[in-house]
Amino acid sequence: MNTSIGLDSSETEQDPQNPNPRGAHTKDEEKDPLDEIIRAFNERWFQGWDATPEEQRVKFIHIAEKMKEHPDFQTKYSKNTDIQNREIAFGKIFDQVMAKQRKNELDLYRLISQDEAFKKSMKDTLKRILKSKTA
Repeated sequence: MNTSIGLDSSETEQDPQNPNPRGAHTKDEEKDPLDEIIRAFNERWFQGWDATPEEQRVKFIHIAEKMKEHPDFQTKYSKNTDIQNREIAFGKIFDQVMAKQRKNELDLYRLISQDEAFKKSMKDTLKRILKSKTA
């Protein structure tokens, strides 16, 4: 289809670019990566949770420490180069640690056992925590 577009031949000016940077530019605030990991998880899953951010942080750190103490953590997860077997091992370690913690963290255990998306997000968050603690 042949269509012509008429352009205005009068002189015009374009507005200047916005001088306020946007995007990835942030203030030079020092943020603990562990706090950021937990904050992101809590924003997604615990909007109605009545635990304080510090209590939530303590729970995650405690579970991550229990996972690191698991007898299979180093050999079957941390030092395993086979990605598939590593993921399987992480899942088993996670399930075993959470089964032992269920009396202390009954509400958290219920969420994990009833909501597969929550469980996946919890496991991903713990992987990030364990990675940041070993880096």
